[in-house]
Amino acid sequence: MSNSFRKALNVGMEQLVATVTPRIRPVLDTVATISYELSEAEYADKEVSEPWVQRLLHSVESNVAWLQPLMTANNYDSFVHLVIEFIVKRLEVIMMQKTFSQLGGLQLDRDSRALVSHFSSMTQRTVRDKFARLTQMATILNLEKVSEILDFWGENSGSMTWSLTPAEVRRVLGLREG
Repeated sequence: MSNSFRKALNVGMEQLVATVTPRIRPVLDTVATISYELSEAEYADKEVSEPWVQRLLHSVESNVAWLQPLMTANNYDSFVHLVIEFIVKRLEVIMMQKTFSQLGGLQLDRDSRALVSHFSSMTQRTVRDKFARLTQMATILNLEKVSEILDFWGENSGSMTWSLTPAEVRRVLGLREG
């Protein structure tokens, strides 16, 4: 593919994403009002239904999926990945402004997994890497004690490659209540 054609395709994809994301953003913005400082009862309630995840996925489906038959598989995958990048970046900003209980961290993990699972079914390419930072935030927020971060960080990270910087890890640790 020629360079000028690739550039034109990228510009077109970015314009297409720019027409879709304003329709998805209001659903994302409602996440800012949701508390992650959960008691056991609240956590159990959210296990039955987590409306923001479902509303977001419905919004994505209704604004994105109809384009699939109109695009090549590669172009549709690229489009979905650009939409995912928009969603994940917005969620990261929102989550960094919250306070989390340990159960709230568990809920964020569950919400992230639901998003990864759904988006994995929408594209042929892996989406896990797009959610790595959000997943790592959930892992940190899930820890019983702050000192447990040492089991996952540095020499103890094993095969896990950290997407969060040390400063971001400290910031996420600061989101924990208590």
